[in-house]
Amino acid sequence: MKNNKVKRTILLLLVSVILFSLTMVIPAFEGSKWKVYLQGAATGLLMAGIVSIITLIIDNLREGKA
Repeated sequence: MKNNKVKRTILLLLVSVILFSLTMVIPAFEGSKWKVYLQGAATGLLMAGIVSIITLIIDNLREGKA
């Protein structure tokens, strides 16, 4: 169960970094609304990854007490 959560967290963070990097590298996105949309999606995925990391830490601390 925990292994799937870790894989999901890593995947979220990886996809968010790739999306954000693509918006910076591809010159066709300059001045486009697509750049804003993709950066917003990358930011949302990054936030979801951070929340998932916090959840994993809390779960790990709870198991340590039990």
